[in-house]
Amino acid sequence: MEINFYHVASGNLVLSIVRLLEKIYLAQERCIFFSPLEERIRTVNKALWTFSTDAFIPHGDESLGFSEKQPIYFANRGENPNGAKIAMLVDTLCYKDYDNFEKIILIFEEKEQAENADALYSDLKNNQINVSYWKQSPRGWEKKI
Repeated sequence: MEINFYHVASGNLVLSIVRLLEKIYLAQERCIFFSPLEERIRTVNKALWTFSTDAFIPHGDESLGFSEKQPIYFANRGENPNGAKIAMLVDTLCYKDYDNFEKIILIFEEKEQAENADALYSDLKNNQINVSYWKQSPRGWEKKI
């Protein structure tokens, strides 16, 4: 298992999420997008419909059916109906329900979340877990060493 921390510094968490989901989709990977906040899921869902006039990222949730065919699947509980190898979590750093995924992406922007993420990153790294930490800058994502 690999855990990637993404610290959004641009002030636009939703756009950062959409860009990362686009990258995952273009790599022909499947992803579970998880947030405990229904409003966050609705906001990201809407953003995926409107972020570009020439691109579309197929996505859905249990209300639409065909869960197994959705490359990006929205969830508010630990599940994997689309057979994803990647789980992207926002509004939480609790990744343990997703430890059966190959890659976990924890994305956050709030100062308090960043402090908690820094502590979690250090703890995981000290315990020999495969982790990486990316922080957004004006030049793009920069990897923390």
